[in-house]
Amino acid sequence: MIWQKVSDTYKGMETACDAALKQIEANHYNDWLPEEGYTEVLNYGIAFFKKQCRVKSVRKTLV
Repeated sequence: MIWQKVSDTYKGMETACDAALKQIEANHYNDWLPEEGYTEVLNYGIAFFKKQCRVKSVRKTLV
């Protein structure tokens, strides 16, 4: 699952990545995956500031 955020500052990209990952969890975007047979998912939070980007990932077991 990939979620993107835009940051107002370079230093704010870390927080924006964390917010994107929290949004994936809070909105239960992965809830349907076990029904399709998935047992593991990689969630990516991507933050952009001008032409820079930062990516954070979290591996989650869905069993």
